[in-house]
Amino acid sequence: MRDPMILAALLACLASPLASQESSPPGAPPDSMPDAPPMDKKRVMAARLAGLVGFANTSCPDIQGDPALLKSAVERLGIDPQDLEQGELAAISRSYVETYRKDVPANCQRAIETFGPSSRIVPNLIVRR
Repeated sequence: MRDPMILAALLACLASPLASQESSPPGAPPDSMPDAPPMDKKRVMAARLAGLVGFANTSCPDIQGDPALLKSAVERLGIDPQDLEQGELAAISRSYVETYRKDVPANCQRAIETFGPSSRIVPNLIVRR
């Protein structure tokens, strides 16, 4: 880990749920995976970030994610970005996309507020189209 402050800020931000996750405990996978064994927090955060970017790209007409910044953030968490393309992390990422789709307008707004140009965690991870 190159910058522990970035990791701490990222974990704190991602621990606060988006609008559709208010009933889930912080950092927990979406309800669609209730019996999954506990997973390393960094892996969950990487999947959650990927899910957020995927959600923004497919469900939000006026915002999109920056794939290069996503890759960089995931690498700073110590996760190989390719791990998000298949297997367990890909499934968790897709489940986050579906969870965020439960309240598209609120979660699109929250995505740009949390990871947009004014973000102190990963600025411009989510940008206006």
